[in-house]
Amino acid sequence: MQKSEGARPELSGVRNAGYSLLETMIASAISIIVFAGFFAIFGQFQIWSSNLNLLLERDANLWLAPLLFSRWITPTGNNRWDSAWSGVTVQADYLELNSDIHGPGGFPDSQLSSSFEALVIRSSRFNLQVKSGTGSFQPVMKNITDFQVDLRDLPLISILLSSATDRPLLATQENLPQSTRFLFFLRNYRANLFLENL
Repeated sequence: MQKSEGARPELSGVRNAGYSLLETMIASAISIIVFAGFFAIFGQFQIWSSNLNLLLERDANLWLAPLLFSRWITPTGNNRWDSAWSGVTVQADYLELNSDIHGPGGFPDSQLSSSFEALVIRSSRFNLQVKSGTGSFQPVMKNITDFQVDLRDLPLISILLSSATDRPLLATQENLPQSTRFLFFLRNYRANLFLENL
């Protein structure tokens, strides 16, 4: 009786060891599945994050455009008193804005010689570029693929900008556009505030 009782714990120990190995194998398989799922979700999150970053960067340029253009266009034509230049001129590939707003003592002098009195805006090499006076063109917004200005409805000026992402979006189930268009309208005041000495 004592020997058989002594043998039972040994058999029980062997059985417990077998169950522990089976449990370990099941736990390992579950761990592998969990880690595979985690990395799949993490990879998808990186794709979403990258695409979102590209789209936000693309749209941030367009959100800034109305602020810049309203600052540049609002004073156009100021103090154009029998002068040869016009406030707004549209050519095939650029927009020219003139406004006599500075001179001796801060008053107009009927000349377009101060900074930002004579602006030229164009789209070139996927950048929106600006030139002041006789300076050189400097980039203001990147990834601008199209720039169109329409003066048919003066005193309103319609401006259409198209912008694209820096690089193609990563694989997604959604069909997200890589480029977008932004149309806005600004008023051209063309005011003559002071009589000028010609």
